Amino acid sequence: MAAGSILVSTQLSSLFPSANATSVVLQSSCRNIAAPAPATDADLHPEHASFASIVHSQHAGSILLRVLHGGLIVELISLSTQASPIRFVFPVPILSAPAILAAAEQEFHLLVVTITGSLYRLVLPAANPNLLWHGQAAANWCREYIIKSASDLSSGTVQVQGIHCITIGLKNGSLLRVESERIGDDTCDGVCSFRRVCVCI
Repeated sequence: MAAGSILVSTQLSSLFPSANATSVVLQSSCRNIAAPAPATDADLHPEHASFASIVHSQHAGSILLRVLHGGLIVELISLSTQASPIRFVFPVPILSAPAILAAAEQEFHLLVVTITGSLYRLVLPAANPNLLWHGQAAANWCREYIIKSASDLSSGTVQVQGIHCITIGLKNGSLLRVESERIGDDTCDGVCSFRRVCVCI
């Protein structure tokens, strides 16, 4: 650690070699996305998590979520089953804090917001606990929604309220709430189902 630095907290390091995890590279429909600048914090190893959380599902047990490589990678690890870990590589860094939620016993929903204003909903199979996210996914399993009129989300804070709702705290003090009335299906991503409510605090 550099002189004068204070270690406030530590996050969970990897439980598996990175080579053991399947990597899935995600695309964006946004044009002219600049490649992210390399991390400047020499104290933060790319394989150490900048954010971590654990969620428990009665059907699939405990799942560890970690954000790696300066916010470019979200890793999911099952702590209760034999399912191998998986990593999702985003085109730009994401905001803290993504969340994974169980939808009955059939699927998980991973909700992630990027600094460029994209809301990703990854619908991951969960019917077989020993396969989890490696099972047969729906044709439209990765959905990207563009949050319009949000010019700068680079320092926003995300709170996932549930499968149908997230809130984003903006640096100007306002609160952005994004809701959906339906999830969408295999053929329609439900872009029009999201509505944006901005509340100034």
